[in-house]
Amino acid sequence: MKQEKPVGELTLTTGGKLQYFHWVSDEATGDDAYVPSDTTDNAAAYMMEPVRFCGEIYVRDIFSLLDRNPLLIEMFKRAYAAEYLQETKKGNAEACTGEYDPTGIEYLELFYDWEKDRETDELRGVHRLWVGGVGYELRDDVMEDGNLRYEKGTRIRWAIKFVPVGHIFNLPLRLNPEVTVADSRDITRTLHTFQLPNPTLAQVIHAVLWELSWAGNPRDTDEFVDMIHEAAEDANMSEPVSAQEFIQRLEKMDEE
Repeated sequence: MKQEKPVGELTLTTGGKLQYFHWVSDEATGDDAYVPSDTTDNAAAYMMEPVRFCGEIYVRDIFSLLDRNPLLIEMFKRAYAAEYLQETKKGNAEACTGEYDPTGIEYLELFYDWEKDRETDELRGVHRLWVGGVGYELRDDVMEDGNLRYEKGTRIRWAIKFVPVGHIFNLPLRLNPEVTVADSRDITRTLHTFQLPNPTLAQVIHAVLWELSWAGNPRDTDEFVDMIHEAAEDANMSEPVSAQEFIQRLEKMDEE
C-alpha cells in the first residue's frame, strides 16, 4: 500500500508542460521516491504552488499553458488573456536567434521590486512579480552625445510595456531570485537584499500578462503607441501636445 505525503514540487518545462512531483512511500518495499504527474491540463488547481523552471522557459510556454486551460483565460480576464492569446496565433512572432545585438534583448527577467516604509515597517509590492528586458553583455562602450552611456561588460535594461506580444513571444523567460528592498522615500537606497524561493505559478502568469496589457488589449496598446509617436512628432515640430489634449485622447480611446 502506498502512502502519499503532502509535499511536492511543481515544475514548468519547455513546451509549457507542467508537472507535480509527489513524494510517495511504498510500505511493501520500503522504497521512497518522487513520482511525477502531468498537470498541464489542470493548471488552475496548482496556481498557488511555487513553480520551478526546469530548463529554458520561453514566453511562448506561458501562452501554451493558457491555450490548454480555458479556466486560466477566465482567471486572467482582467489582463486580456483571451485577446493576447489570440494575438499570438497570428503567426507574426519574431524569431529569437540569440545573436549578439547591442540594442537587442537577450532574455526577459522576472524580478521582485519591494519597498519598505521606514515609519511603519510595511513592505510594499510583495505579491507581484515584474518583467523587464535584459540586453546582451556589451562588447564595447555605448556613447550618446559624446558621453559614456553604458560601459563595456554591462547590460542595458529595457522596458517592454507597449511592446507587441509577437516581439517577445520567443524570448527566454528567466527568474531573478534576488529581492532588493528599497527605501520607500528614496528608492535608490537599498535596505535589504536576500534570496526568495520560487514564485507561485499565478505570479509568473500574471507578471507576463500584466506587463503586456498595461495599456489594455492589443488594439488599445497599438492605438496608445501611435498616439505617443504622434505626440513625439508634434514635439519635434515644436508643437507640444498639452496635458489636457493628451487626456482627451486617452478618453477618446476609452470611448471607442
